[in-house]
Amino acid sequence: MRAKTKKLVFEYSKNSRISTKELGKKIRASQQSASYLLNSLKKKKYIEKAATIVDAVKFGYVSVIVGFNLRNTQYSLKKEIIDELREVESIISIEECKEGVDLLVEYLAPNLSSFSKTHMEIIYKFYKKLKTTFVYPVIVSHEYQKNYLTRKFDDDDNILFGDRVLREINEREGKVLKELVLYPDKKLIDIAESTGIQAKSLVRIKRSLENRNIIKGYTSVLNYPKLEINRQLIFLRFSSEGIKQIDKFGEYTRYNRNVVKFLKIIGEYQIAVVVESLKDIEIIKDIRSNFAIDNYMIVKTEKIHKKYYMPI
Repeated sequence: MRAKTKKLVFEYSKNSRISTKELGKKIRASQQSASYLLNSLKKKKYIEKAATIVDAVKFGYVSVIVGFNLRNTQYSLKKEIIDELREVESIISIEECKEGVDLLVEYLAPNLSSFSKTHMEIIYKFYKKLKTTFVYPVIVSHEYQKNYLTRKFDDDDNILFGDRVLREINEREGKVLKELVLYPDKKLIDIAESTGIQAKSLVRIKRSLENRNIIKGYTSVLNYPKLEINRQLIFLRFSSEGIKQIDKFGEYTRYNRNVVKFLKIIGEYQIAVVVESLKDIEIIKDIRSNFAIDNYMIVKTEKIHKKYYMPI
């Protein structure tokens, strides 16, 4: 990946609502060059889409990560299942994997009972085609910047599912939030037109959603194979003694260039990390040499087929 492309992907993943003028300044290019490169990456599907980061816990949602294996890995069958899972409202993320499991899916549900009901319906519908490998409720998620793409280091820590104080939004706020979730990089003037809300009011509503930490940022969904980025989800089980190291491990992930996500989960493993790199990923060696790990599981993901931060 060219240096200019890496800089652009980093900045656009950091803020997908950035103006092309500001983007040009960030990557040291003209506005015209930045706009052309961004549009080219989108057109060629190197950048799949933008995404609005919503802390769905503010509305009472719980997150659950589920691993599926296909009973038949035929491409047409896999595509059929992925297409059907995309239509399930409470499924906000679908990743196709090449090792560990076949599909990695994230649900957002009002509670675990609701999740169980939806999941059981899927199991029943695809009982001849899908096998559930694991189910892990998420306690908290920390999202970091893609520092492996740049020389500088941004230690921003975007915490989701941590603050469980519920928020209420009115009808107009709901309209604006839905538009930003569906069309994260849509111009505000166009959102004003589609929602029937005056531009000044819309700007005020958007700012309010951000200030109340309902919207926690704007990012992008990448095409990892095309960008030649390796991506892994690593599940870790700490030993009884190692449990004391989890906070230290959290700091380790925050300042590691290749870790883009750190999760505390419930189940066989206590921790999961998402790691991305332009080279082969060998972080597990470093983790095991510095922390007391009883067991681990590596899931190598390849393509993201669906990604939102709240049901739509």
